[in-house]
Amino acid sequence: MTERRHTVLIVGASAAGLRCACRLARLRPDWRIRVLEARATFSYAACGLPYVLSGDIADPQALRRTVYGVIRDTAYFAGHKGVEVLAGHRVLAIDTQRRALRAEGPDGECELGWDELVLATGARPRRLQEQPDHPRVVSFHRWDDLEPLRRGLAEGRIDRVAIVGAGPVGCELAEAFHSLWGAEVVLLEEASAPLPGILDPDVATCVAGHLRANGVELGLESPARRIEVVGERVALTVADGTVEADVAVVAVGVQPAVELAREAGIKLGTGGAIAVDERLATSAPHVWAAGDCAEVHHAVLGEPVSLPLGSLANRQGRTLAEILAGRPDRFPPVAGAVAVKVFDCNVAATGCTLSRARERGLQGRAAWITVEDRAHYWPEAELMHLKLVYETGSRRVLGVQAVGKGDAVKRVDVATQHIAAGGTLDDLAHVEHSYAPPYAPAMDPLAVAAQVAQNQEDGIEAAAPDEALDDGTRILDVRLAEESAARPAFPDRAMHVALGELSSRLDEIDPATGLVVCERGTRSAEAVRLLRRQGIRARYLGGGLRWRALVEESGAS
Repeated sequence: MTERRHTVLIVGASAAGLRCACRLARLRPDWRIRVLEARATFSYAACGLPYVLSGDIADPQALRRTVYGVIRDTAYFAGHKGVEVLAGHRVLAIDTQRRALRAEGPDGECELGWDELVLATGARPRRLQEQPDHPRVVSFHRWDDLEPLRRGLAEGRIDRVAIVGAGPVGCELAEAFHSLWGAEVVLLEEASAPLPGILDPDVATCVAGHLRANGVELGLESPARRIEVVGERVALTVADGTVEADVAVVAVGVQPAVELAREAGIKLGTGGAIAVDERLATSAPHVWAAGDCAEVHHAVLGEPVSLPLGSLANRQGRTLAEILAGRPDRFPPVAGAVAVKVFDCNVAATGCTLSRARERGLQGRAAWITVEDRAHYWPEAELMHLKLVYETGSRRVLGVQAVGKGDAVKRVDVATQHIAAGGTLDDLAHVEHSYAPPYAPAMDPLAVAAQVAQNQEDGIEAAAPDEALDDGTRILDVRLAEESAARPAFPDRAMHVALGELSSRLDEIDPATGLVVCERGTRSAEAVRLLRRQGIRARYLGGGLRWRALVEESGAS
C-alpha cells in the first residue's frame, strides 16, 4: 500500500505562493506541493508590466522567463521544481475544520485535502465608486491588462489617456504612454501632490515638477468623481470640469484579496489583510498566509499594516517555506522601502513620512539636504534631494525620502536597514560606505543628512523647502555675488553677504533676520551658527534654493 504523502496546498501562483512552493519542495522533496491558480498565465514579473508598455522591455514574455530563458509554466514547475501547479483552478471555499477546499477547474468541481494550507491570494485593483465596466475604463495590474492597451496605442486608437491616481503605477504609466507612444497624458490625483503616503508634499513637489516638465498634464486635488463612456471617448468628471480621453486607466491602488479567508472565518487585521503572527500563521490551525494578502509588522509604527510590495511577498514566501519545513525562522518587522522611476527621476522612500509619523502621535521632525550622489567633481555626478524624518528625544530614524537624477535608491536601501533595526541619528551619522569618486562622495549623503539632523537638535534649525514665508521675513543670502546675480532669490527683501565675509560683517546683519539662504543649505546652516554669536535666532532654508525652486515651479507654494 502506498504511503500517503504530506500535502501542502498553496492558493495563488504569484510571488509569495510560488516562492514558498519551490523552496519547500527543495527542503521537503518527499512532500506533495500543489499550487492552485485561477489564471492560465501566471508566474510573471507584474512590476515589469509598465516597462513593457513603455518599450524598455521589448518582449512581454521576458517577464515569464527564467534568467536562463525558460518559460515558467506548469511543465517548468513540475520538471524543474517538483511543484504541481493546477492552472485554471479557482478555489471556491475552504473548510478549516476538515482541512479541505473546494475548487472549480477545467474538468468541473473537485475537493482537495491538505495537511497545511497557504493563502497567497495577493491583491486586486481598487475601483472607483462610480466606475463603469467598459473596455475603455481599465486597470493595469495583470498580464491581460497589457495587450489591449499596447494594441490600441500601436493602431492609433489611443491618442489621449487619463490616468486616475498618481501613485507608483500611475506615475510609471504616465511615462510609458507619453515617452514611447507620444500620447497626451492627463494624470489626476485626489491628494495635493503625487505619490501620496510615500512622499511628504515638500518632496513630492519635486516629482510634480518633473512630470510637468516631461509633458504630463498633472491635475492635483482632482478626484475623478464620475466616469462615463460616450461613444469612443471617456469623460471624467473632476472638481473643475470634465476631462476627456480615449481611455481611462484607474490606478488608485490595490486591496488584499481576502474573500476566501473571510468566508472561512479566518481573522483579518484592521487594514483589511489577513492577520498573521511573525511565523505567518493565521488564526486557523494549519493555515498560513503570505504576500499581498497578509499583514506585515511595521518597524516604525510598531503595528500590523498592509504593504503590498513584491519584495516583501518574495521574502515572505521563502520564510514561510522555512517555517513549514520545521526550521526556526520568522518574518521580521519591515520599513516598507519603495522605489519608483518617473521619467529620468529616481524616487525612493522608506519608513514613515513626517505627516504620517505625526498623525500616529510620534514627535517627528525633519532635515533636508541637496547633494550629489557621487563626488561633486565627477563628470556624471547628479543631484538628489533627501529628507530624513526622525523622532526628537529618542533620535530614532523614522523615514527617508530621496528624489532626483542621482542614486536615490541606494541611500534608501541603506536607510531601510537602520530603520528596521531601530537605528538612531547617531548610528546613521557613522554609516560606513564604499567610497570612490565614481560611486559616492567621501561622506555619504545619508551620513550628511543625519549630521544635519544632529545639528538641528543642537539648535541649528531649518525651514522646510515648501514653507510659506511671511512677507515681512528678513532674509540673508550668503551665496557668492555672482550666484545671486545669476539666480536671484527674494530680490526685494534679501541682504547679500557671502559666507566668507560674514564673520567680519556680523554687526551689519539685521537682528530681525529670520531666514538664511544659499543654493543647497550647507552654507546657510553655517551662517546660522555664526549669527547665533550675535544673538540672532534665524533659521536656514532646508535643502536650499535648489529645492525651493522646484517647489515654486510646481506651483505648490
